[in-house]
Amino acid sequence: MKLLLENWKRYLAEGPVEKYKVPGSDKYSGNWEDTGVAYKDSDLNFNESTEDFVLILDKLAELLNLSEPIITSGLRLPKRQVGPMVYLWDKNGGREDLAKGLKGESNRGSKYIINLYANCASCNKTAGDIATALVDMWEEGANPLENPHAIPSDVFDASADYIGAQGGISAHQHGKAVDYGLLSNNDEEIIQMLEYIKGKDLVNMEVIDERGIAAAHWHISVYGINTAGKEFLETPNEQIQASRSPE
Repeated sequence: MKLLLENWKRYLAEGPVEKYKVPGSDKYSGNWEDTGVAYKDSDLNFNESTEDFVLILDKLAELLNLSEPIITSGLRLPKRQVGPMVYLWDKNGGREDLAKGLKGESNRGSKYIINLYANCASCNKTAGDIATALVDMWEEGANPLENPHAIPSDVFDASADYIGAQGGISAHQHGKAVDYGLLSNNDEEIIQMLEYIKGKDLVNMEVIDERGIAAAHWHISVYGINTAGKEFLETPNEQIQASRSPE
């Protein structure tokens, strides 16, 4: 059984953890004990493949007797996307370097954002160019360091409008990505589950390790569920446990 209560008690102070019934999950009823997925402060309007991925991870946690994974980010419409990007830009030295007159590749925050999106296989094909245009906006319109908000509201809105006009920058804009933050999840357990999924070829996905940054998390972009992944969802955990070789 998933260690749900233990996980909730551990992170209760961070904000409320809620449960969500994924559309269509009724067909898997009985294959594991609790088919509801846990999340906090996230829009869970995913596409079908990503819905199945979060169910696979949830089912796998129960199979391996691990803490229930908590989704910390899902669908992000443009305005919801800007916030995390600006936060990462600022926390990685964006405004601090800007105050020293450093811009573009010489600015740590700007370089981080550009590299992150330019090297993202599942992002918009022009994500690197979009990121470059965004950091240009932030460098030109950033608030002073003493202001708690990195950019003013008009620059924030312009950034969101630009992302929308480009058709999005990340798989998050299309419900094809999910994050598991490490304030709410056990890093070793998330790694264990992702390695299981890769080893069993359950899901066609891109895993992006964003643990070395502020708001550390694992980002998973989902391309599709493989035949083995569908069979995993359709097979009761008790049957899988019974078929596993004794350790």
